[in-house]
Amino acid sequence: MTLSLLPVIAAVCILISLTEAWLLSLMRYLKVAFLKRLFPGYHYLVRSHIDYLLMGMLLFLFYLVLDRLQIQLASFWLWMMVVGAIYNPLGFLVQAIKPDAADSDNPLMKAAIMLAFLPATLGFGGSAVFIIKAYIQNPF
Repeated sequence: MTLSLLPVIAAVCILISLTEAWLLSLMRYLKVAFLKRLFPGYHYLVRSHIDYLLMGMLLFLFYLVLDRLQIQLASFWLWMMVVGAIYNPLGFLVQAIKPDAADSDNPLMKAAIMLAFLPATLGFGGSAVFIIKAYIQNPF
């Protein structure tokens, strides 16, 4: 994987967020009944919308900084950012459809929710460490 995939996935995150914004508007202002039934956890859809927006912005930001500083990351770190940006907000989208999903006693559900944090943490956290390391070795 190359660094150039980050802005592409960022654009996907932004498009998902915009789609969710339209769904929220249709539910809130036009009172579209079937959407209210599909997404009974309205506030979780709001959280998903914001989280996808933040993930898109983070991917754009990391792409620009890593490219500008000419930091070459291993594919692992890039994949973790990409997977984390898509997977992390997905939990909120699931809860928007099934609000009690996180309250389930199902250990697989709890594991899936907890694992959603891991790729984003590794990808963005690891990349941040590489940026700090680059600065220590050669202050900008």
